[in-house]
Amino acid sequence: MDATYPLTSPSTIFKMPPKQSKTDSRAVTILFKKHKTTVLLMLQPHESLDYTKARLLDALKSREVTEINGDLVPDDSLAIEFGEPVDRADLEKGWKRLQLDASQNESTTVMGAGLQNGHSIAFRFHKATEGQDGGLEMDLDGEDPGWDVIIPSYEEEPEEELGPL
Repeated sequence: MDATYPLTSPSTIFKMPPKQSKTDSRAVTILFKKHKTTVLLMLQPHESLDYTKARLLDALKSREVTEINGDLVPDDSLAIEFGEPVDRADLEKGWKRLQLDASQNESTTVMGAGLQNGHSIAFRFHKATEGQDGGLEMDLDGEDPGWDVIIPSYEEEPEEELGPL
């Protein structure tokens, strides 16, 4: 046996610590929610929200999701809009559009939007409508359609009474 390769011995191999994954410790995991669908994405704080929308769309398409509760998954990530909880401690209180600082010339980042590890974010798709000139327009000016997010309930349902056995 060649002495230049000391790692070939089984006793040496089992003494080696397991390899660590090379994930960035600054990465945050965000839960993106629509209806009963939740997509977890690990994001870097410096990534833009536009890039985040593209990653979300890629994740949906990689799982061959074509629609969520009747809403077709768009082909363009610009058709995705994010919402944040009214109260992060109680997601059932509802959602509001994620407000971004419009004074910034560059796109807002995950950190700039205040997103932290474990935060839940709602998403929805803009509906494309045909404009008067025959082109497609995004329905951004209409009334707010709301956020289609169903939060799972862990309450026990009342048991049905069984008749006499």
